[in-house]
Amino acid sequence: MKALVQLRGDVNMDEDVVDTLKMLNLHHVNHCTFIPETDTYRGMVTKVNDFVAFGQPSQETVERLIAQRGEPLEGSADIDDDWVSENTEYSDIEALADALLDEETTLRDEGLSPTIRLHPPRGGHDGVKHPTIEGGQLGRHETEALDSLLEAMR
Repeated sequence: MKALVQLRGDVNMDEDVVDTLKMLNLHHVNHCTFIPETDTYRGMVTKVNDFVAFGQPSQETVERLIAQRGEPLEGSADIDDDWVSENTEYSDIEALADALLDEETTLRDEGLSPTIRLHPPRGGHDGVKHPTIEGGQLGRHETEALDSLLEAMR
């Protein structure tokens, strides 16, 4: 599973890229989603590479995102171990995060919003106009770099 975070807005964005971001459940800047690692999604990520940061998150980061920023599809509730055990087939957030990473389930299948709304990064971005190889934040991130980005946006 990969995490995608939209870092750039849609001003002057090609319509194909806007459509692809909508198919990926990324509708606004600073939104995050989890996608499986399939050829179809790999092609979609390639298309939006200049507008998102993506990579493999650690289990601790996924747990923290679900607990702090997860939202149910209907209503409003704090997502904690009790909510997860009552509304899903998993016993706690740790088990849910493990299943997400193993691509056994999705957030939508478990009654959670597929989009995680994040805060702008504390301390600012390293640059949203350049890829990671040039010192920016766009494109593929290693696990540690993606975890630090998601931690700054918690």
